[in-house]
Amino acid sequence: EDVVEYAFVADFNLLQDAQQDISQHPWATPTGQQMMDTYFKIHQAHKEILCLNIKICHVATYLCDKQLYLAKCKRQLQLMHPALAHQVGLHHNIYVRFTAYHICHLHEISALPGF
Repeated sequence: EDVVEYAFVADFNLLQDAQQDISQHPWATPTGQQMMDTYFKIHQAHKEILCLNIKICHVATYLCDKQLYLAKCKRQLQLMHPALAHQVGLHHNIYVRFTAYHICHLHEISALPGF
């Protein structure tokens, strides 16, 4: 709790007892600390972009696979359970519109630089 109250590196007693004054180093100033925070946030953002690029591919694959699965289920149910096949078909029709919308946006994302 006490650490949260300290605003600057120079406020720590341990650092005040040091033989040299490190509070004036560039990395100890508020601007230097903000610059380091920004650097590490940008560095982490690049890692996150790589992970998201992979996840976007996974989502696109899932959407296409589910669309094919629903069409296959509808065909298999057509002879034995026509009413159920009709319901699956209704769900498939809604899903196709949903999927087309999202695949279009995923395709736009994949065209961005860095993907």
